[in-house]
Amino acid sequence: MKYYYADPNDESFVIYLAQDGAYYPVFAEKYGSEKVEINQELSPVSGKKEIEALDKYMNPYVKGKKKIYMAGPLFNEGDRYSNQLNSDALRKAGYATFLPQEVVIDKDSSKLVKDACFYMDFKAINLCQIVVANCNGIEIDSGTAAEIGMCYALNKKIFAYKSDVRNYYNENYKLNNFVGGLVNNITYSNIEDIIKEIEGLD
Repeated sequence: MKYYYADPNDESFVIYLAQDGAYYPVFAEKYGSEKVEINQELSPVSGKKEIEALDKYMNPYVKGKKKIYMAGPLFNEGDRYSNQLNSDALRKAGYATFLPQEVVIDKDSSKLVKDACFYMDFKAINLCQIVVANCNGIEIDSGTAAEIGMCYALNKKIFAYKSDVRNYYNENYKLNNFVGGLVNNITYSNIEDIIKEIEGLD
């Protein structure tokens, strides 16, 4: 798919050409879903990272499978490794996972890439049926806590993964009391147990 900048003063206002021959905003969450009237020559999005992020936004999940959003920290090698192992296990079991770390933001990322990552996470949460949240650490990652709260409000099924033996206030479920309540005060120490629970939902 080809993408174009629609406004020279707004790097994130990107549009795409649909099959009906009209142009539509990529980030419908911000710019709406109505077709865009074009009165100027369009500048194509050509950056590799930008196109990769926009493609991921447009299709966050493999089609035809139950969708699982992988919430969790991704700020060090251990976090990313744990997230990847869990995602790989779920994919092997036949599920489609959205793993945010597969599109990387770094200090050199453009505003468009950063916005794409925000909106794709938002979109992927809305589309998923299930959330697996990596809650490792003495205190839960702030982004993960926000994702859990959003998913609870959207009535998504949430499974909290916590293999970390360190506790946070509570000996039983090892989470902040409020976050613990959002996940029914249940944590799972391995992904295999979560897969069994998900299979039981089918």
